[in-house]
Amino acid sequence: MKRTSGNPKISLQEAEIHYQQSSENYSIDSTESHMAYYRDKHPSHYKVLLENV
Repeated sequence: MKRTSGNPKISLQEAEIHYQQSSENYSIDSTESHMAYYRDKHPSHYKVLLENV
């Protein structure tokens, strides 16, 4: 897994768009499964979304 920096330079809007695009390509119809996949594959984007919930 990639390491994330303390302050990712990704905007919230960019992270939201990236998440939506990722979910379109994810074949299992389960939000929980996609979140686990997204957390593992895109930790910087996931961190931005998590901090802004």
